[in-house]
Amino acid sequence: MDSLFRRAKAPAPAASAPLAPMPMLCFPGKKALRFAGDTSAAERDADLAVLMHARAHVVLASESARASTAEAAAALRAYLRVVYASKIMAGPRQQKLCFAWRDAGDEDDKKKNKSKASPAAAAAVQGQGHTSLVTEWAVALFALAAELARAAAAEDRRDADGIRRACGALCDAAGALRAAATGARGSDAVDHMCHMTDACMAAFERLMLAQALECYFELAVAGGKPPALCSKIARQVSLDYQDVSVKLGSLQQQQQQPIDKSWAPHAQAKAAYFHAEANLHRARALREQGPGSVGEAVARLRFAVSVLAAAAGKTGPLGKKSPSSSSSTAAALAPVRDAAARLRREVEAELAAAENDNCQVYYERVPAADSLKELPALPEQLVRPTAVERVLREPDGEAALANGGAPTSRH
Repeated sequence: MDSLFRRAKAPAPAASAPLAPMPMLCFPGKKALRFAGDTSAAERDADLAVLMHARAHVVLASESARASTAEAAAALRAYLRVVYASKIMAGPRQQKLCFAWRDAGDEDDKKKNKSKASPAAAAAVQGQGHTSLVTEWAVALFALAAELARAAAAEDRRDADGIRRACGALCDAAGALRAAATGARGSDAVDHMCHMTDACMAAFERLMLAQALECYFELAVAGGKPPALCSKIARQVSLDYQDVSVKLGSLQQQQQQPIDKSWAPHAQAKAAYFHAEANLHRARALREQGPGSVGEAVARLRFAVSVLAAAAGKTGPLGKKSPSSSSSTAAALAPVRDAAARLRREVEAELAAAENDNCQVYYERVPAADSLKELPALPEQLVRPTAVERVLREPDGEAALANGGAPTSRH
């Protein structure tokens, strides 16, 4: 005779084409400008001539509308290897050159908001120059991190390979940001550059790692990992995004750096989304356990619905009348709002099935939401910033800083 308890098994999801995942955030980087002033003295210096040649490729990639993100990143990697070698060989002689960069924000937005721009945003539009290779190392690393973040955001994450590429690019971006922050310490020129304060770079690094862990969660779900593990990963993603939203919100309040107003609500919305995901997968794990766990599973699913409802409420990050709501912010959050709506329908269907089983088979008491224990997160980090040596590695796999960081000669 078949056991009635077999009804506790969660219904298998219907097979369908993979949906487009939620978008990733990427921050504006830097565009290299041509050298200012007379460079004839530097051109006669063999070491500096190599540096100028490598930087010319970066400038061309910055100026070309056809240059892809991969091409811009490759030019920056090659240039950074030369900068590393030049710091050792050129020494004080680099002061013969004046390096200049400008903020790589959207030009149309700059023209549209020119009259309303804050002093910090207006300064970001203008090119900023310096003569220090230490500063140049930090700015070029920041520019590379931005290109890597753009590459991750552009990846099609509807298949496992795309998810892995995005995850790797985000970890590389976090590593480049960490190296940039380390190299920028003590440099007055870097402190006055847009988005290159310690607080900004720390927030961006944390954002890159939260998005990388989101990719890890997508891989776990696509790979059919156990619901208990998916729940832990989702809970950790939620906590990471909550931390990011606090950091970005603090930067917005300081108004010293031009931070996009949609970033903090985006991170807050994803924190709520993955909190609900964590409870959904925890409920599935409990339903698989059968008797003694179904009541808590129902409570977890009810709590997941309440989390999503609060996020979509008037004061929530996904609410149409939230305090941070604006036309541009609403448009940026639309994909996250759609994903949250789909998740809520999925949770409600799971809740209906669980309540039906509990009413007809188990008759277990459903605990109150405030009596539920905090969901466990990951015991250790699954994603970390990539070491700068690996970030700058050449495509053929040669170590980036071999031979003093000089690029490999090719014919």
